[in-house]
Amino acid sequence: MATQALRLRPKVKNVVWGGDWLLTALGRTPEAPGPVGESWEAWSGSELLNGPDAGATLGDLFAAGRRDLFGPTVDRYPRFPLLVKFIDARENLSVQVHPTDALAMELERHPFGKTEFWYIVAAEPGAEILYGLADRELTAEALADAVAGNDAASVCSRVPVRAGDVVDIPAGTVHALTAGVVVYELQQDSDITYRLYDWGRVGREIHIEKGLACIDPARKGLRVGRPEPQGDGPLRRAPLPSSHVFGSELLEVAGAVDLAPAADGFALLSVVDGSGGLDGEPLAMGDTALLPPGHVAHLEPGPAGLRLVRGWAL
Repeated sequence: MATQALRLRPKVKNVVWGGDWLLTALGRTPEAPGPVGESWEAWSGSELLNGPDAGATLGDLFAAGRRDLFGPTVDRYPRFPLLVKFIDARENLSVQVHPTDALAMELERHPFGKTEFWYIVAAEPGAEILYGLADRELTAEALADAVAGNDAASVCSRVPVRAGDVVDIPAGTVHALTAGVVVYELQQDSDITYRLYDWGRVGREIHIEKGLACIDPARKGLRVGRPEPQGDGPLRRAPLPSSHVFGSELLEVAGAVDLAPAADGFALLSVVDGSGGLDGEPLAMGDTALLPPGHVAHLEPGPAGLRLVRGWAL
């Protein structure tokens, strides 16, 4: 078994709706001029920064069947299954929907759909998201008319959010991250997104046919929560959304603690507030590490405390 937490090299992405929060708050380095909207912290293309396999990618190591790094997860999935991001929405993202596993295979020949959740890291006063269909009686024909008429936002619910909220987004849910919100996102390792409406931007494709095929009419109503960590001692925790692919929890560290493994496979550990230390090494806001099977992580909070999300494959 691997005996150390493995650090990962982030990859930032320029997008039209991004800002500079990822650069100023997380210290990420842009690859090109322009707004930065996403920092991919862990996915199949992530390079290890330490350990004997430094320089190798998670995808290659997973394909090699490295049970010392991933445990029995390598037997359950055809490729590395999870993706962790931080997203800065300086402007509205498109109104969009993601496919289920079955539809991802049918439409794109990709083994994973895209079920995800957001932990709201920061939000400007009055910030909101679009989530689900507002009208429970909306017919498929009326929905198709709204999408075809470039008016998909009008049929969505608007939900206020603030830092510390959690939004569960199963595949098939119409949604949009909107201006002034920064999120941590845990999702399946898939980048399949079907845009239904893009706020008048020119030059980006709208996916009406595929998007309509993926919308689950049952995905209506609020699925926003606010986890409050519970427990005595230096470690408090709260459950976060789970799916058929991942489990997750919020950890609040108030003193030095040894964190026992969450599952028989690997876990991804990300700082969503504060800073501290992991196994004697500095741990900054936004840092993500892979914890191999059986690894007991030693955590220490900094002066401002330490909040982390731990996610693992099921």
